[in-house]
Amino acid sequence: MAFSFHVLGTSSSGNCSVLRTGGRTFLIDVGFAWPRLSAGLAALGIEPRQIDAVFVTHEHGDHCGGLPALLGRHPGLKVFANRETARRIGALQRVAPIWQLFDTGAAFEALGLAVTPFSIPHDAADPVGFAIQCPSEGGSPGRKVTWMTDLGHVTPGARAQAEAADILVLESNYDDEMLDLSRRPAHLKQRIRGNHGHLSNLAALDLLRSIRAEGLGHVCLGHLSKECNRAVIVDGLMAEVRAARPAVRVTVFDPLEERPAELT
Repeated sequence: MAFSFHVLGTSSSGNCSVLRTGGRTFLIDVGFAWPRLSAGLAALGIEPRQIDAVFVTHEHGDHCGGLPALLGRHPGLKVFANRETARRIGALQRVAPIWQLFDTGAAFEALGLAVTPFSIPHDAADPVGFAIQCPSEGGSPGRKVTWMTDLGHVTPGARAQAEAADILVLESNYDDEMLDLSRRPAHLKQRIRGNHGHLSNLAALDLLRSIRAEGLGHVCLGHLSKECNRAVIVDGLMAEVRAARPAVRVTVFDPLEERPAELT
């Protein structure tokens, strides 16, 4: 099995990606109801029993809401989460998977992967991003996949992980003007803009402008708000990044589309 990395979806409607490397298949988050999750997996030729493990970033439903349905079809599946996230998921969803607990900030080995779960600022119990070092394959060095969505601001630790990535999935949640004009209540707008809310388009652009990421090959902008953002807006902003980093492929994941996006 050759290396591949696909984003099945990333928005407030659900988040899930598929990493295949070292002859194994992993999911990062599983935030879709079964019909969409099964359709996304089937499009990649994957059956639930072929999934080796799931890595969960935090307990919000758009990141773990599909876990009960998946476990119902694959009860022996290993689920990696930190202790507080596992506790909250167990209480909210009444599921008891085979938890593989880790400590936020402490690197660990998982079925051939070297995984670093790093803290991100979001309004959840103990949310994390993941930096995943894949094994070498076919004489080529293993790639480093970094997933960092749902962060109210970019911390020094998150910046360091972005700079070390080969493939980076980065949140670009909202356009400031669209959020202002939306019908969302003032308290929700404040939460989204807060230090533990979501990352704006301009904040994502600022990060990509400023990082020194020599090995970066592909950036995927994700977790776009369906109400307060548009892929065309994000794509327009990223023209500056493409011009400054012509060797880096930049993809904007449109939440209005449901086709898996390949990031290899």
